[in-house]
Amino acid sequence: MKKILSISLAAVAGLMMASCSDEAPMDTDLYPQTVYIVGAHNRIIDANLDLRYPVDTVNLSVSVSGNRILDRDVKVTLAECPEAIQYYNEREVSAQARQFRHLGDTVYSIPSNEVMVQAGEVYHTFPIYVNPQSLKCDSLYMLAFKIAGTSEFKATKTDTVALVNLHLSNPYSGQYYMNGVIKAVDNPNDSLVYVMPRKLVATDDGQTVRMFHYNNEWQEGAMNDYRPTSTFKITVNPDQTLKLTSWDKFDLQDGGGKYYPEMKAYALWYTYRERGKLWKTVGFLYKERKNNTQQHEINDWMEDMRASGWQ
Repeated sequence: MKKILSISLAAVAGLMMASCSDEAPMDTDLYPQTVYIVGAHNRIIDANLDLRYPVDTVNLSVSVSGNRILDRDVKVTLAECPEAIQYYNEREVSAQARQFRHLGDTVYSIPSNEVMVQAGEVYHTFPIYVNPQSLKCDSLYMLAFKIAGTSEFKATKTDTVALVNLHLSNPYSGQYYMNGVIKAVDNPNDSLVYVMPRKLVATDDGQTVRMFHYNNEWQEGAMNDYRPTSTFKITVNPDQTLKLTSWDKFDLQDGGGKYYPEMKAYALWYTYRERGKLWKTVGFLYKERKNNTQQHEINDWMEDMRASGWQ
């Protein structure tokens, strides 16, 4: 029995070696090649539009799956499908929340509906040109594209529609933290020290963001909207000094400060009137850090700024 088993194993091994020598696994298609839009499996593709530019470019990527290098050109035709945005609003967005809007025809353009993924390429991009300065920071914008046809292979069944969620941005927008103190002007002992996350929203141009004062930031679908009464704009001047203006009804009296690009941080102050009383906020607004080492660096910088007598 042992001798028979040894012969059988040797025969199997010999067949396997012969098979491997005849054709390597990477020389064959281990699964069918299909055409897809990269990221469409997540349903939403987030894209930033930089307000510094009159026209910014959003790129979709079209690819052909497979374990082998593409050996031929594949022409892919994309088509817009705004009905997918309406379907998403109906299925995924609360009736009380803002609805996603399709961009107007004058706001964006597409040079061609066709993409050529050439032999040897992993993917090819599909550019969309958008005018971000015509958009509003409190509106939700979306574009939708689907694979309408291919010259080779079939389109995948799950990654054929891409919903592109467009966000306004500039170098000063993003997630920040406010480390500050609020004092009554007529009684500095009446004060509040706080550290609070603040999302700075790009608006107007490439130099301006909108910030919430102290109230909790408004959340999608929330009943209380503090944006009109509790937000103001910060504009970074060419010399890095700050200009502060009210967004709507926030009773901002005065303000100023400076932006420090090397630290991605603002040192700012502003006075405002609330319930007939004058208050002053002084502090530092710094961009979210990625790790403890970076957080220690910004903490040391703020401590040094305070020790130097800033405000």
